[in-house]
Amino acid sequence: MPRHFTRCFQPGINVAAVLLAFCLAVASRPAVAVSDCPQPPTPVHDLTLDRYYGDKAGTEVDPARKVAHADATRPLVGFLRALTDTADRAAGKRNVDAAVCAATWLEAWARGDALLGVMSSGQAQSQRKWDLTGLALAYLKIKPMLAAEPRATIEPWLIRLADAVHAHAIESGIKRNNHWYWIGTGAGATALATGSAKHWEIARGIMRDAGRDVQSDGTLPLELARGPRALHYHAFSVMALVTLAEIGAAGGEDWYAVGDGALHRLVRVTAHGVANPATFDRLAGIAQERPVNPASGWRDLYAARYPDRLPGGLPAIAASHRWLGGDVRTLAATLGNFPRSR
Repeated sequence: MPRHFTRCFQPGINVAAVLLAFCLAVASRPAVAVSDCPQPPTPVHDLTLDRYYGDKAGTEVDPARKVAHADATRPLVGFLRALTDTADRAAGKRNVDAAVCAATWLEAWARGDALLGVMSSGQAQSQRKWDLTGLALAYLKIKPMLAAEPRATIEPWLIRLADAVHAHAIESGIKRNNHWYWIGTGAGATALATGSAKHWEIARGIMRDAGRDVQSDGTLPLELARGPRALHYHAFSVMALVTLAEIGAAGGEDWYAVGDGALHRLVRVTAHGVANPATFDRLAGIAQERPVNPASGWRDLYAARYPDRLPGGLPAIAASHRWLGGDVRTLAATLGNFPRSR
């Protein structure tokens, strides 16, 4: 529990909802009272997760392992979904109460060193990097409405998370596939959220790596090797890299142009695959999973900047995901207001 909560929660006191709201307001010292903000859940410090694929190549999901994975990640999913919903409410309507509530949750987890304990496996490490991206992007949405105190607690925690994520990737010799790209997105989000030049350089470097990885036909060789899930992992890579390019734009840099427009090639082939999966049946040399999982967010972000580049017949793609900080339309507005200089 944050230190400044202790005076509100003394032993033996039955704290009513009104008092709870008052205490949460005191915690961040805003100029307004906070209403309807539940107490943050207990921070998740250590993470024990197993891989949910049944084969080494990562092409076959084991149903029993998938269920166990969902059970183990439920506290993280619940926290991040609630946080991003609140951040969207705050940013969408300039709702300071909602911003303070979201910050209170982030402060509680920052003070509890959430996700900075033992990561039991590569799967746990992956979960941490995805959640970092969502945490940092959600924080970006509320940061302009916050006082200095919560920012001074939250931002060092995000930097520590980003450092831990990147350090593990380097130490383990991570492949340059979608995992590497998500590390870049998390680093870029952290850089914008905290002003960290170090993490901006990491993000820029990973974007350049992606530019080299994309082939002339727009495909990613390591993702084509995922067999029946090749299209899924191309879409998952696009989800990360389009968001990263938008982060770059917020910092005044054109990362869509990296690698002679590599991201445009990747988006084009992936979009055609989502619209017509037979495209990837041929490219991967094996029938792709149906129905197609097109990932989330990237269509709205890309179409807003390049409305004429996507093919017709592209199905609906969710505009919101917790790993993108919630609704990308709200994110785009936030990034559009960011000072474009570094």
